[in-house]
Amino acid sequence: MSDALSMKPQRVVNLTDRVFEALEDAIVRCELQPGEVVTDRTLSLRLDVSRTPVREALQRLAASGLVVPRDRGPGWEVAGFDERDLAELFELRKALEPMGLRQLLADNSDARTIHALARFFDDFDEPMEVDRYADYFQRDNEFHKKIVSCTGNSRVIGFYGIVERQIDRGRHFLSTGYQGRIEENLTEHRRITRAIGARDVEEAVAALLHHLQRGEELMVEHIKAERAAGRL
Repeated sequence: MSDALSMKPQRVVNLTDRVFEALEDAIVRCELQPGEVVTDRTLSLRLDVSRTPVREALQRLAASGLVVPRDRGPGWEVAGFDERDLAELFELRKALEPMGLRQLLADNSDARTIHALARFFDDFDEPMEVDRYADYFQRDNEFHKKIVSCTGNSRVIGFYGIVERQIDRGRHFLSTGYQGRIEENLTEHRRITRAIGARDVEEAVAALLHHLQRGEELMVEHIKAERAAGRL
């Protein structure tokens, strides 16, 4: 029998929601690997719950693109993660995130948010201590979500939430490819925040797009290296 899956997520009370969050987190953390076959029976045993909430959670995971029904045989398959997946996800990010910056800086009226984003990474040093990495990755996520929230568009924000979990999955799946990348990543973020503080929308968007492009390139390089080493 496979190891039990954690039911740690406690953001919700409903059992189906808890199962969904537990499975979503397991996929994002790569506890459930890309290509792994799962069934409601095996997952219900690993989570120690009945099969009904697992079935409902799998349907929701399919809607977000994290699992797909198998072409042959019962069950579901954890969605793959390759260069095409990355390209599509980053294409969406490059479309959605600049919308937030342009809206925020369109009339410079939201001084409080501009000030907060301009100082978002001020408490991180270079070189960064290893014990700050987890805090930094969390701040990275918050920064990009905050930018998208500046669109004020509930549909864009909701859709980005789906994209964000896919990107989180990529970060965990490819985490070893970020060794030595942290300082470069922080420098890119600070270029964006300086432009926000200066109310320079074109520079802010350019810096953001450069940051996203660089992240995509490094993730693709790491996927290719993992495949060449026979780990994918």
